[in-house]
Order: sequence, then structure tokens, then C-alpha cells
Amino acid sequence: MAASDQSTPEAPSSPTVVTVGAPQGRAHRLSRRRVLTIGFWGGVFATLIAAVGGLLDSVYPRKVASFGGKVVAGKVEDFPAGTKVQNLEGRFWLVSLTEEQGGPGMLALWQKCPHLGCTVPWREDFVFKDPAIGQDTKGWFRCPCHGSTYTNAGVRVWGPAPRSMDTMALTIENGNIMVDTGAITPGSQDNASRVVKV
Repeated sequence: MAASDQSTPEAPSSPTVVTVGAPQGRAHRLSRRRVLTIGFWGGVFATLIAAVGGLLDSVYPRKVASFGGKVVAGKVEDFPAGTKVQNLEGRFWLVSLTEEQGGPGMLALWQKCPHLGCTVPWREDFVFKDPAIGQDTKGWFRCPCHGSTYTNAGVRVWGPAPRSMDTMALTIENGNIMVDTGAITPGSQDNASRVVKV
């Protein structure tokens, strides 16, 4: 047999390593376990941030409202008899009553209706029959929620409110009107007798 007819076996070649990865241009997909882990730790982190924020807000309040303390409502001369001015900071109506209304003097009426707590506005244009004189009279405190109606001194004349508008302690110091919003007296038919003379 000729040498050329014999074939020599070839030596085995070394194995080829193929790296399998995401095809080019396609986004890497997250496993379900990875998504749940991220969601869990994100929720824990958000809860901790909310707890720390609440704690800091209670320790260092941003702005303490004046309600529950003394409020300087202004000077006596700025409120001629018959005027009614709403003090938003103290949540009250400062009323300067005329002699016919039970004055002369100053009265602080809490703006909250004793019925369900709605804010009671002064309605200069509202006409209602005054039960004391039996005639239509213009100008009343009237609750927009259920229609409870009150006189200049906050005395209830009509509606579902159980009593007259509540009053706040008022003093006059060196011509300044001071209202203690933390000292609230339930309203009654004698609200006008609580007036502070000027």
C-alpha cells in the first residue's frame, strides 16, 4: 500500500467556547425576583423617609397658627360703631356694636357655626324679619350651609343651630384690641351683654 493512500488521523481540536448574551440592541430583561426586591426595598425606604419627615414636622413645626392664643386685632379707632371685620388669622368676627345693637362696644364672635362648624359670613345684603321688632331688617350673620341666622351680636334668631354664635374673650390694652382665641364661651341670648365698652 502506498504511503499516500494512508490517512493519518487528525488530532482533536480544542473545544470552542461560545458566550451567550443578549443580542445587540435589545434591552436586558429583569427577573421577577429582581423586580420584587427593588419594589420591597423602595417601599421600605419611602416609609422611612415619611416617618422621619413626620417626626421632623412635629419637632420643628413650620408655622404655628395664632388660633388658641392671643391675637392683636387692631386699634379701637379703626373700628367705628356698626363695623364688622373678619379676622382670618384668629378665625373670628370683630364686631363694633352700636347702642341699638347692644353696644356701644366690641365683641369677638367665633366664625364657626354652632350647628356643624361652617364658617358664618356677614351678609350686608340679606333681608330677614327681625323677631324682636317684627319688621324686615337688612344685614345678618347667615350660615351658608343650613341657613342659621344671627343678629349683629351673634344671637340666633332662626335655623338649626342649637345656640347663638360663640364669643371669644376680648380686652382693650392701650387702645389695642386683644382677642384670646383660646378662651371661647358658648353663645347665648345674652351675647350683647358680653360687649367690652370702648
